[in-house]
Amino acid sequence: MISGIESVTLGVSDLPAALRLLHEVCGLRIESDTRASVSLLSVWGLAPYADVRLVELSCDGYAFGRLRLAEVADPAARVTRADFGPGAADGPTDVGPKALDLYVAPPLDAAVRVLESAGCAVRAGPVRFVVRDSATEEALLGGPGQTPLLLMVGHRHPPRAQRAVPPAGRTSEVATVSVVVANLDSTRRFYVDGLGLRADDIDDELTGDERDRVCELFGVPAGSRVSLVLFRDPEQPSGKVLGVHFHERTTRELANPMRPGNIGVNLFSTRCAQLENLRDRLQAAGLAGHLPILHVALGDGMPARVMLTRGPNGELFEFIER
Repeated sequence: MISGIESVTLGVSDLPAALRLLHEVCGLRIESDTRASVSLLSVWGLAPYADVRLVELSCDGYAFGRLRLAEVADPAARVTRADFGPGAADGPTDVGPKALDLYVAPPLDAAVRVLESAGCAVRAGPVRFVVRDSATEEALLGGPGQTPLLLMVGHRHPPRAQRAVPPAGRTSEVATVSVVVANLDSTRRFYVDGLGLRADDIDDELTGDERDRVCELFGVPAGSRVSLVLFRDPEQPSGKVLGVHFHERTTRELANPMRPGNIGVNLFSTRCAQLENLRDRLQAAGLAGHLPILHVALGDGMPARVMLTRGPNGELFEFIER
């Protein structure tokens, strides 16, 4: 029914600093630099007079896993996820978006040093673990808008999971978005039965050392139960969603769920060929109520139709029919 995630919208209070990191250091390419149209602001629930600068970045023009930076001028803007450091409003197992996963070239330590020298604080890792036939090494850093960036080296990843190895010192597009999920069954129903994505690569509860390494990475006590389930568009290796469930340790929803105007993760945007069909499918499965379809002008000036839908873990999807 939908594509993989075409772009993740990040609200940032310091757009020049975010661009220095993502464009100059990480090597992502600026595809557009526009202002949000009045119609788009209306769909997002923002004031029609708001001046929201939008900058979209890609990895070498690739159409999926892009980052769309939205400048947030309000000094009192809420943060979607704040689960690191003293006085954090959210816990590491609170339900909602967790991190943006980017591939880097080996060795991982070198990539971590590059981003650390650019101002990204290391939160956890590196750790190395194996899930099914994939061997991964990962480290978690703080990125723009307090959004965690998970750097990955795919020591053994299939082509359907990793599009390409980026040059040394640079990052890939957003290969995967990790989301802490409250309930595995309702999450599978939304992504598979509702959105039509596949979940056949990873759908496992981790055990032993692999479990404890993932716990270390996500800031959860060793020995906690952890299950992973990966949702993907079979046509695209990037723009995937990784559901992470901590069973009895899973806590409440984020204090500030995803929404435009927040600092941090605002929206997951995907393509949809026929919004009415998607809406009917979601409603028939009991996964959504009233879903208006609205006409907008996107950043490229082209008309489109948009439908916003919230998932079972606070995810906010922007489905776009061009």
